[in-house]
Amino acid sequence: MATVKDVAKLAGVGSGTVSRYISGTGSVSKKSGEKIARAIEQLSYRPNSMARSLSSRRSDLIGVWVPSLEGPYYHMMIRTIESALRLQGKHMILANAEDAQSNEDRLAHLDYLINRDCDGILISSSLQSEFELARYAEKFSNLVVMNHHTEELAGRCFSIDHDLGGRLAARHLVELGHTRVATITGRLSALDARQRHVAFLDEMAKLGHPVAPERIIEGAFSYAGGEQAVAALLASGTDYSAVFCGNDKVAMVLIAELHKRGISVPGDISVLGYDDVEFTPYTAPALSTIHAPIEEMSQSACRQLLNLTYGLDLPYQEHFEPSLSVRRSTGPSRA
Repeated sequence: MATVKDVAKLAGVGSGTVSRYISGTGSVSKKSGEKIARAIEQLSYRPNSMARSLSSRRSDLIGVWVPSLEGPYYHMMIRTIESALRLQGKHMILANAEDAQSNEDRLAHLDYLINRDCDGILISSSLQSEFELARYAEKFSNLVVMNHHTEELAGRCFSIDHDLGGRLAARHLVELGHTRVATITGRLSALDARQRHVAFLDEMAKLGHPVAPERIIEGAFSYAGGEQAVAALLASGTDYSAVFCGNDKVAMVLIAELHKRGISVPGDISVLGYDDVEFTPYTAPALSTIHAPIEEMSQSACRQLLNLTYGLDLPYQEHFEPSLSVRRSTGPSRA
């Protein structure tokens, strides 16, 4: 296996020059750099990543914190981030807080990433308060937040307009003639779930069809939480012709349960989801949903973190608008 000394000998330069070229620290003339590059290629030399990180004081590691790994939402996010990092020769350490029992547990996962010498950290969180996020941003400057918006972290927060998403959902169902609409929310302690829910209720009221309290079921963005919420809605005895679900997983659970009971979708009940994750075209019927630009947001957040951490100048944007994806699970009201 070739060494730095071998590269230096073939290139006709000193070992220190080769080390500076590999680490990117210090000056190396263009001529010497070209000789070193040719020598590296001829010898198939692979720099020792640990030694390189010690010399540059960088690990080339980016920490990614997510609250869960269940379902396609976070899979799409993580896949997008990993791809963006790989293009820049960086790698990912993932912290999953799904088993966290308290806010302190969730924050401990951030400390774990900091203690692993990550150069930067990406957080996907709608649960942490603005104060907590700002406090961690002071503690660790190379920190970027997804799915959250606060002026305290301008330039480091990347968000989707969930207020608009909730209103698009209400308008779609009312345009189809649905006046008796139920909704299954996500966990309303989460900012994004609360934003879309409040906007949905407000828009329904503005359109002249307020949602009755008995038609509102608070759920969670998990399959188990979806099953419980769907069971509660179907057992409530309330009358409705359409259901707006806080995410696509819950909508899929609802469609499956309605099918078991011989209830036609959308003939008897229309079902509208939220997020537009990968499986939505393949449910039966294909799921109408609010498209949240998850991958675009994740890519932009990752690019800005790379800019802040490594002095790059990659293009990015901070705010994204959802849109309506109409498929076959919503149709005209027959009431």
